[in-house]
Amino acid sequence: MRRSLSLAGLLIGLGLLITAAVIGFDAMNMRVPRVHAKIGPRVFPVFVASGLALAGALTLLSARKGEFPTSEGETDWIALGIIAAGLVVHLNIIKPLGFVPAGIVLFMAVAIAFGSRKFVRDAAVAFAVVTLTYFIFTRSLGLQLPAGILGSVG
Repeated sequence: MRRSLSLAGLLIGLGLLITAAVIGFDAMNMRVPRVHAKIGPRVFPVFVASGLALAGALTLLSARKGEFPTSEGETDWIALGIIAAGLVVHLNIIKPLGFVPAGIVLFMAVAIAFGSRKFVRDAAVAFAVVTLTYFIFTRSLGLQLPAGILGSVG
């Protein structure tokens, strides 16, 4: 038996498509100096917009076919609260302490909210992922992220 059309799925898919359109429009209208001839600052937003558009289209298709998953469980408000608290802390410490400590805090909050209790391992993975991300964005892509305590490095 086929399920009926999912309003939630249609709204989510439409929201993803609208978000993709806004990001794509902004990326295409971004003023870029001629120095960035090969790979410039437009690449990442276009990549994100393309992924969002694909996800939105697939979500709409799934909702239209009645195959959009429904929630079968209760919302874990404690986990949601931990993630929200991590995001609030992240937003408040990113400028004074920098991208890496703020990213580690957010990573740890999400790991804890998802039930992980291996704090040392999670902190090590968080440090490696966030530090690598910081250096890729600042060195390879030339983007500025708050350095904070890493200001004196390199």
